Amino acid sequence: MTRKACLCGADADIKHAERTTADGRTETLYWVSCPVCGQSGPKISDLGKSAAVAIAEAVAEWNAMLIRARPSLA
Repeated sequence: MTRKACLCGADADIKHAERTTADGRTETLYWVSCPVCGQSGPKISDLGKSAAVAIAEAVAEWNAMLIRARPSLA
């Protein structure tokens, strides 16, 4: 899946961060973020799925968010 450019026109980056859950497991969160304007998509956890699937979901959510904001991007 291809990442759409941000509404400001910049190429967005895939970001990640690790955190410990309440039950002591470590999860990695993935999201797409614009380095220019700071727009950020929803964070997707990798618990119960591979990193590739979590990244694909983060990109899909980013693209869907942009299309909701500007339907002409579809």
